[in-house]
Amino acid sequence: MTDALSHRRSLPPGGIVRTHAAADGWALRAIDWPGEPGGRGSVLFLNGRGDFIEKYAESYWHWRARGFGVTTFDWRGQGLSGRLGDDPLKGDCFGFDAWLSDLDEMVDHFIATQPGPWFAVAHSMGGHLFLRHLEAKPREFSRAALLAPMIGIAGGKVAPAMLERIARSACRMGLGPRFAPMQGGDAESRRSASRQAILTTDAERFADEGWWVDQYPALALGGVTNRWLMHAFESTAALGAPGVIERIATPMLVFTAEHERLVDNRLIATLEARMPDAKLEHVLGAAHELLRERDPVRSAVLARLDAFLVA
Repeated sequence: MTDALSHRRSLPPGGIVRTHAAADGWALRAIDWPGEPGGRGSVLFLNGRGDFIEKYAESYWHWRARGFGVTTFDWRGQGLSGRLGDDPLKGDCFGFDAWLSDLDEMVDHFIATQPGPWFAVAHSMGGHLFLRHLEAKPREFSRAALLAPMIGIAGGKVAPAMLERIARSACRMGLGPRFAPMQGGDAESRRSASRQAILTTDAERFADEGWWVDQYPALALGGVTNRWLMHAFESTAALGAPGVIERIATPMLVFTAEHERLVDNRLIATLEARMPDAKLEHVLGAAHELLRERDPVRSAVLARLDAFLVA
């Protein structure tokens, strides 16, 4: 196995896997690669909806090689942090408050156990939750980077407003636990060329996700339910309300992707402009998963990210 492939299909040595008992007793899988006191500091990485720790192995290798401590975890309902709802392949939830509470606890642990300065890198849903966390509880993060943050949902062929109305109507009819439109749990569709086109232009990195699921079938997760979608619209509306995002003073670098089809680049730019200390970077040739893109694109993103974190 080449070094590049090995770094995508193995985790760096020295990681401490732990089970964090959330306030309500929910078991969350987490892993820490301890940083060196007096070193470069530590990165808290927050992945996106449907992701799992191993999917971003290559990024942990990158930050470890540069001297950072790293902490990451599986959100409840995905990865190996259990499942929500009636089907292990459904991306379900009962509201975003549980995720925000889990994040509060994970940040507490990160700051208490990893050496500063502290940084955050957050992707998609992780970026959304991190912004809501910071707005409610300002923290001692020196800097943070958001990768295609879920500030608004792109509806694809269906306008977001219509998608929200459909989700709300379905929930009122008692269909909240069912898959939302254009969602499903079919395993093969998760490996399809159409899904790859949404996530990354790199076929090999896209295949890594399926490889990990083959090794650990419990990592598999399908699309979202109607109630997940309804609660996502509620949470993005809360973040976008007047005077909310303006309270976030942490220096922020926000990346958007040229070929984005999952989140709303227009809303990202609008909210970025309202933040006191944020810069926007639009990445040409990229799809949603910027850290799992082709080498030229990914390397450019990492170079900009590295320069920002250590500035």
